[in-house]
Amino acid sequence: MHRELFGIVKSYGLLLALSFLVGIWLSLRRGHARGIDRDTVLDLCFTVMVSSLVGVRLFFVLTHLGDFHPWYRVFFIWEGGLTLYGGILLATAAVLWSCRRRRLPFLRVADALAPQVALGIGLTRIGCFLNGCCYGRPTGSALGVVFPPTCEAGAFAHGAPLHPTQLYASAAGFLVWGLLVLGDRRPFRDGVVFARFLLLYGVARALEDLWRAYEPGAVLGGGLTLSQAISAALAAAGLALLVKVRGSGRRAGA
Repeated sequence: MHRELFGIVKSYGLLLALSFLVGIWLSLRRGHARGIDRDTVLDLCFTVMVSSLVGVRLFFVLTHLGDFHPWYRVFFIWEGGLTLYGGILLATAAVLWSCRRRRLPFLRVADALAPQVALGIGLTRIGCFLNGCCYGRPTGSALGVVFPPTCEAGAFAHGAPLHPTQLYASAAGFLVWGLLVLGDRRPFRDGVVFARFLLLYGVARALEDLWRAYEPGAVLGGGLTLSQAISAALAAAGLALLVKVRGSGRRAGA
């Protein structure tokens, strides 16, 4: 794999930065279409960036408390250890709090931002593949990838081909993004895009985990992973919100 590009740039960091830059640009356009002014969108994007970065690390630390000796290693992000769902959950909570403080309609804001989250997942999971993390289980299929022993996936597999779940997740992210954008039609109905994101991404992530490799502590009863449990909850919340929004008949600006 290529953990560094051009010998100096971390591939995951580059894809993460690209996802934020593209996300901000698209958020400005989508926010403008929904009557959200430029400065507000930029402030919300900054809120998303900070809270998501804190969330991905915090969620991992809370689920791996016994792995940090001495304790201050929790701040050594360069050693790895990030959990995507932590970023999504904390960023959603932060945006909700910010909208309430600013008296903004949360669902309208969430609709403007949600597709960029899916696009960001599509981009950053390519970084995961190049970095050799977030890998899948061993497989004998033609899709299997042999990772070099110098990365986490290679050290786990010992030369065996693994499911490239990073690329599965990337493809799912791009697909969800495309479906959200294509299905977003005027007149806008507040909450529809956000609900579809929760539903589609929840299902996609639950399916991804069928081939994802996890440490034993991340597997709950019956072989269900913690991520799959969260995915099911998000998908259920998305479905419930979609039914509620469509039943209410409320449109943006109404």
